[in-house]
Amino acid sequence: MILLDCGNSTLKAQFQEAGSLRASFTIGYREGWPRRLARWISGFPAQRCLLASVLDATRQAELDKCLADRFGDAVTRFVSRARAGGVINAYAQPERLGVDRWLALIGAAGMVDGDCIVIDAGSAITLDLVRGDGQHLGGAILPGINTSLERFRQIFSYIDFDDPRISATGAPGCSTEAAIRIDYVGNSLVGLNDLVTRWTELLDHNASLLLAGGDAWRVQQSLEMPGRIVPDLVFRGMLRLARQ
Repeated sequence: MILLDCGNSTLKAQFQEAGSLRASFTIGYREGWPRRLARWISGFPAQRCLLASVLDATRQAELDKCLADRFGDAVTRFVSRARAGGVINAYAQPERLGVDRWLALIGAAGMVDGDCIVIDAGSAITLDLVRGDGQHLGGAILPGINTSLERFRQIFSYIDFDDPRISATGAPGCSTEAAIRIDYVGNSLVGLNDLVTRWTELLDHNASLLLAGGDAWRVQQSLEMPGRIVPDLVFRGMLRLARQ
């Protein structure tokens, strides 16, 4: 089975067989990336694909063609829902929570018994809170460590950055607009640490912190709260749902 986590800047892939990770692969979206992905997939006897994607329409069309040529209809496409894998989505419009954030929460719920903070540090840094009973409390979205505000706006091109909900409250956001924090654009790590410090008061004192994404180690070093890096957190969420 092939697993694909298609983010804004990179595509991460795994080949799983008999419940074990056999190979992994990461590429950026440079010219010819679908061809390189197809070549990598062709090296394995996979008959099924699990897919989580936040790609724009152009890249998604390229990916869909690549997968259709190999898997036909045997592609499971995950979307964010109101409830799944023991997690209850805090968004009033559940489908608007990024599917990578949603799967990371489900992956975390399978690893941690109590309350948890989940941070995914890529081109955007997302922070989400989830209680031990599975209730998602919302979260925050900040520009990535090396992401300019211009690039951040491109990633979220469907958002009106004049929306008054952006940075209008100090509480965890339960919509994309309410979650966006651009007041920390000068130093996202300072802003992130501030949010973690304040929002841990909403959770049990022994809440866990799980980190994923390409800059997880830099975030880990910058936070006052100790955290565990789990690079495959989104894949864990995929597998948890696929087994249900």
